[in-house]
Amino acid sequence: MKKTLIFASMLAAMVAFTSCDGGKNGGDINLDDIVLDGFYVYGPATGSDKVESKNAMSAGINEVEKATRTGMYEKYVYLEGGKEFALIENSAGNKKFYGANLAEVNYGYDENDPDCKNYDNNPNMKIQQGLLVIGENAPKMKVPETGLYHIVLDNNANNDLADGAQIIVQRAKFGVRGGMNSWGFTAGEETVNNDGSIVWTWKDQSLAKNGEYKFASCHGWKINLDADGIVKAEVSFGGNAEGKLGVGSDFGNLKVEKAGLYDLTLTFSPKAGAIADGFSYTVELTQESTLPETMYIVGNDFGNWDWKSDGIVEMVPVHTHPGMFWAVRYMTTTTQFKFCAVKDWNGDFTKLGTNEGFTTPENNQVAADGLYTIIVDLTGDKVTVMPAEIYGMGNAFGDWNEGTHPFTNGTTATATTAAAGDLRMYAKIPGNDGNWWQSEFNIYDGKIVYRATGGDQAAVPVEAGKTITLDFNAGTGTIE
Repeated sequence: MKKTLIFASMLAAMVAFTSCDGGKNGGDINLDDIVLDGFYVYGPATGSDKVESKNAMSAGINEVEKATRTGMYEKYVYLEGGKEFALIENSAGNKKFYGANLAEVNYGYDENDPDCKNYDNNPNMKIQQGLLVIGENAPKMKVPETGLYHIVLDNNANNDLADGAQIIVQRAKFGVRGGMNSWGFTAGEETVNNDGSIVWTWKDQSLAKNGEYKFASCHGWKINLDADGIVKAEVSFGGNAEGKLGVGSDFGNLKVEKAGLYDLTLTFSPKAGAIADGFSYTVELTQESTLPETMYIVGNDFGNWDWKSDGIVEMVPVHTHPGMFWAVRYMTTTTQFKFCAVKDWNGDFTKLGTNEGFTTPENNQVAADGLYTIIVDLTGDKVTVMPAEIYGMGNAFGDWNEGTHPFTNGTTATATTAAAGDLRMYAKIPGNDGNWWQSEFNIYDGKIVYRATGGDQAAVPVEAGKTITLDFNAGTGTIE
């Protein structure tokens, strides 16, 4: 604590030093051309001997609150490796210099790197970080390789950062995250043009109907600026209703209407303004999917073979897997069933190329009474019927480890919460290890509601010791 207080005192002293016409930190840069107030990135690494408006930093969006934060600034800027750059603040003609002694750190998780910070949702990659130094003698900075960088600083205006003012410099190599890769990361093919613009392209990205995605500068969601998680920089762009990219509460996931293959582009052109103002994108449907968007189960216990009956089972789409559907139902050895993509006998079927967990004397049947998960995978040409594995997940069950909090099966599935927290549940789908949310559901007003292809469901807070009961055949759930 003493070290932190000493550093804060030193920092306050450094802030008092300002320079009015270049000073020691101006070097060969023409500082007289700065007219507008603001923060700027400048120096030989920017490819200019001037402080240019296109390199003005924008107000930073704190991912924690998804809103602007006083004293936080950020900018995407193309920098040449091995050359110097620094930051300058102009306020009514008074110029203040900023720099840092940058060091490589990894804020993400890497079991082979004992120095990783293991901050939640931070990318497993090397970035540069340092304590922000303010004044005429602020050190110049360099990046190791030429490319686009995301620079984020927080000058600790709120005096709430234990280690004082911070700066991070992250190499931005854009990719897409979303339905095309189970929210993993697919890097774009990068082209740097002579006019200073950069274009990333992605070909044949498969998205389901209403499929969602984002553009991300790395395989992560945010980067911490401090150990306490008070300030975090967002590293992905969503979109708004006008098709503009950005970060914060006004920008949600980007979405396509139709299922199929898409070509995507993301273009960066140096520009002043909000953090994403220099970016634009295009999305083009190149091949519309012929896979059905619905799948139904009909049988003696499911609608009594009558397609007009309310007892017909509408299967749930598996998130990010076009043509794949699932349902959980209690069945007996006398239950018989078939499938169809429409509520009609046009195209009904019992089996596909590969079939597991059932027999077909005439219609499909199981060998023993029980609660089953039924999976139809048209892309994989497979039907699977397996004893249902229902699991709890998250704080209400004690941790986020997959496959460790099973429900007990009978005609219904039951489990007891271990702690107070948000209730989350899912059904195991073979091959979806690590992506439990793709078959997630929850209880709302006594009904089981499936996530399907949508985003995160609304939180359902529960107390410890609550019994969760799921009746999949009736579509109901209780928390008691």
